[in-house]
Amino acid sequence: MPLDNRTDPGFGRMTDLPPDLAEFRDVRSPSEMIALGRTISLASARHEDLLKFRRTWGGAIDDASLSAETDIKPIDRAAIYPKSHILHFSVLASLVLFEGLANAYFFSTGSDLGLLGGWLQAITVSFTNVIAAFFLVGFLGLRHMSNPHKRVHSGLAAVGVGIGVVTLLALNLSAAHFRDLLEFNAATLAVGAGDVTGLVLTPVTAALSDPFGIQTLEALLLLVLGTTFAVIAAFKGRTFDDAIPGYGGVTRRLETAAGDLEKALEAGWKDAKKLSQHELEQLVEAKELHDEICRDLAGPSNHR
Repeated sequence: MPLDNRTDPGFGRMTDLPPDLAEFRDVRSPSEMIALGRTISLASARHEDLLKFRRTWGGAIDDASLSAETDIKPIDRAAIYPKSHILHFSVLASLVLFEGLANAYFFSTGSDLGLLGGWLQAITVSFTNVIAAFFLVGFLGLRHMSNPHKRVHSGLAAVGVGIGVVTLLALNLSAAHFRDLLEFNAATLAVGAGDVTGLVLTPVTAALSDPFGIQTLEALLLLVLGTTFAVIAAFKGRTFDDAIPGYGGVTRRLETAAGDLEKALEAGWKDAKKLSQHELEQLVEAKELHDEICRDLAGPSNHR
């Protein structure tokens, strides 16, 4: 019995299959076409997610209000983010290691373990300084201040950045005062006046009472080094992903779907001469979708 006919059980006569079912009769590469259809559906959904994110600024604006407020423009640039985070993590590790090594000398004066004791203290301060600047100030704070349509998030992020900056400054000032107190403690012990050595245990109090009353060059260098590394770490946190939270993620998902679609297209074009008319039309549809996705990934200004 031909595939494009079927028996009507009610009347016992032959009727034609609907056109959308009759097309399957000529399918010659079913596995490739099934894979292509699946990747087309996924890529279309991911593409719509990206367009909606740009249009609504990551859900900050309802689609219904866009028509009423014509002054709201969608995101007009492509997402900016590193292809790999290996460099970021390498920089963070280098900052912690280098700052710890540099500070080991500064903290070794009052430690019974010498350079080893100074290293343990320095690496603790350095790790706290770098990670807090990276995550709290850069990644969470500065990035969440970048979406002007999420005013609550931007306001909370601005407050968080302010608190983070003050906290990191207090940490580095306390470390600098601790270095001063270590120096004074060593000098006091050298002359045998051990009644004032307890001050070395109160660097935070000294920093709060006289924040910039730093008296030794080593303490000043420690302060400059710590604040510089904190700024670098905050910058790395800010550039760890796109400035608008979520924009980099939705773009990466679309890039992955576009890559899968490209592979499915390559598999289909290899046997293009053997494909039926319907299969060729599906390939052309996939090619047009892939081209449109590539233009949108390059940025809205590249879309025609």
